[in-house]
Amino acid sequence: MKKKTVLKSKLNFAEAFAELEKITEEFENETVDLESGLKKFERGLELASELKARLKEVENKVEIIKKKFEE
Repeated sequence: MKKKTVLKSKLNFAEAFAELEKITEEFENETVDLESGLKKFERGLELASELKARLKEVENKVEIIKKKFEE
């Protein structure tokens, strides 16, 4: 089964982060029914995973750039 890529399909980093924040706020401030909550929870985990991976990519690129200028 191919992993769904959240950010590369339609959302950029900022949009994905905003969506994740919205989901978090809904859980904190609203009563969420079981079915809806489960779907939102799954989506939140997908977003968090993709955001974490994207941040890691950027961190790696920053390290490469830093090493390039240290030489």
